[in-house]
Formats: sequence, structure tokens, C-alpha cells
Amino acid sequence: MAKNGVFPLIRKETHTTIGATTWGDDTTKEVGVIKIAGAHTTDFDSTNFPGNPGDMVIVVNTTASNVNVLISPDPFGDDTADGLVLGAGAAVSVIYHEDNGWLFMGTVAAS
Repeated sequence: MAKNGVFPLIRKETHTTIGATTWGDDTTKEVGVIKIAGAHTTDFDSTNFPGNPGDMVIVVNTTASNVNVLISPDPFGDDTADGLVLGAGAAVSVIYHEDNGWLFMGTVAAS
């Protein structure tokens, strides 16, 4: 039986933020790791800056405070953003799906 699906691909570049960041706009589309270095938001915009199916980005909060990671629009229904508050030292994986756009995959909390 043939299977269809998405195979995750983490790109080679790392981007350290200096302000509000949108993947693919403020970064290149080769960024696979984003290190948030300040109290600002990182956005994944499925409409204006889509990835390729399977593109995965790991977002790491390197600050001492909480930061926001947004996916817009909501991949499963409304036009608002899906948001995640990422605690100090925590990380989240975000993957691009051809039909649903950017999706949160899972988080890793700081120890």
C-alpha cells in the first residue's frame, strides 16, 4: 500500500532574533532554528510566507521571560492566529503542511 505524508526537514541556518520576527520575511527560508533573544513575538505566516511541505523550524526561547510564537491564520478554521507562550529556555517545533500551513508539533520545557 502506498503512503502519502510529510517528512520533516530542518534547514541548516540559525537565526537569532533582535526584534519581532516572521519566518521567511525577516529570515531566509533556509532557517531551521530560531533563537529568540528578546521579549518579542516570532510569527509563522502561512498565507504570505509559506514553507515547503515538511519544512520544520525549531524555535528556542533564550531569554529569561516568556515569549510568544504565533501561527497565522489559524490552520484549522478561523482567521485569527494560534499562539503559544514559550517559557524561558523552552523550545517548540513548527512544521509546514501543504494543506494546513504551519502547525505546532511539540514543545520541550526547560529543565
